[in-house]
Amino acid sequence: MHWLSTQIPRDQFMRLLRTCLRAGATIIGSGLLLALLLGKLQWSGRSLTLLDPTYASKYIPIIASVGEHQPTVWSAFYFSLGPAMLFIPLGVFYSFQKLDAAFLFMIVYSTFAFYFSGIMVRLLLTLAPAACYLSAIGASGFMHKIVELTRKDPVRAEGTETSNAADGMNKTEAEEEKEDSTRSHSGEIFSAVVAKLRFQPDDGEKQKAPRALQLLVFACGVLLVIHARHSSNIAKKVYSSTSLVFEKMNMTTKEKDLHDDYREAFAWLRQNTPEDAKILSWWDYGYQVTTLANRTVLVDNNTWNNTHIATVGRVLTSREDDALPILRSLDVDYVFLLFGGNVGMPGDDLDKLPWIVKISEGVFPDDVIESEFQVNGRYIFHENATLAMTESVLYKLSYYEFNQVESQPAKEGENPVLGWDMSRQFRIPKRDIKLRHFEHVFTSDAWMVRIYRVKR
Repeated sequence: MHWLSTQIPRDQFMRLLRTCLRAGATIIGSGLLLALLLGKLQWSGRSLTLLDPTYASKYIPIIASVGEHQPTVWSAFYFSLGPAMLFIPLGVFYSFQKLDAAFLFMIVYSTFAFYFSGIMVRLLLTLAPAACYLSAIGASGFMHKIVELTRKDPVRAEGTETSNAADGMNKTEAEEEKEDSTRSHSGEIFSAVVAKLRFQPDDGEKQKAPRALQLLVFACGVLLVIHARHSSNIAKKVYSSTSLVFEKMNMTTKEKDLHDDYREAFAWLRQNTPEDAKILSWWDYGYQVTTLANRTVLVDNNTWNNTHIATVGRVLTSREDDALPILRSLDVDYVFLLFGGNVGMPGDDLDKLPWIVKISEGVFPDDVIESEFQVNGRYIFHENATLAMTESVLYKLSYYEFNQVESQPAKEGENPVLGWDMSRQFRIPKRDIKLRHFEHVFTSDAWMVRIYRVKR
């Protein structure tokens, strides 16, 4: 390519290059289109979800059930990008003002990044470079405009020399030399800011900066400091913390309680179950059970067969008598589930029940019917719950003997509240849950993990 550019005139070379690029793009596009029409190449469910945000929830609930694939809420943008994101609109405005090749690329990239990050939470990662760039451009351009408004130099000031002379704002040579010397040290940021933020004297007397500009500069400085603290705190407490330890504020002591129930449960499995034991759990915990407990699971985070995952969901949503033949056919020894009702942990298996039902119904529509678990279109777990809900394996294993637990501290002079679900904020019915085909073998200290053995 370099040799060819030296052999022909530049205009001819550019025309030849554009022709080759168009031909290459046409050939590649035609090949992809032909492969799609012949069925040799197919769009994945995630790719189609990017084009149609409702596609996964309509046709592939297993994809929509993943937390990382959920649409991004507005609070997540602030949580991930910090207060500096307020400068992003200004950054877009200044980028359009300086519309060269580099700025045009960033505008296009930022547009796609914002669109895709709004569809899936996980794609906020692609927005991070664009957000950093635009917020930096916005903050820099904004502060530059403030400096222009407060600059003392009569040559660069927006007013004319005539108006400056009329206002008695001419500088002495010593002052000009001092300012020129200050500006020459570009690395001395503080000195440069001090020099630029001087205000013109009025009739020989120094005047102070307008109060509005003072407050504006101060607010911008505070915002950037808050952004730095926010970023470091989020990196330390959220993105660097392990998901194995659950942190919860104790409303009685007003201190944070750390619950290490996951590792407690994995240690129990490793020490109290046979090495060839098979564990049934929802796919979220497959990797953890395999690596930390060294036990075999039916499905894990890498399971691509939707039928396998739906079979696990069918067991959890069925009655005991209906689930037992499936468990025996799969040679399952133990059932592992998460329950957050005692400590208010969100995202347990009961919270995932709507997705478990949808996934199972998609594969076994005659055995799992979503409407049987709902009351007026809602999933209800308290005394008004449907029979299909209260008789399901997941419901019974989650709330087994929970009506004897004082999960909510009693108020002074009142009787203790037993069976209060801190996660869903209701008290479970007083009826005792009896298990016929399962034996309770382990519940972690905070009730976050419960393990049952399948009776033979």
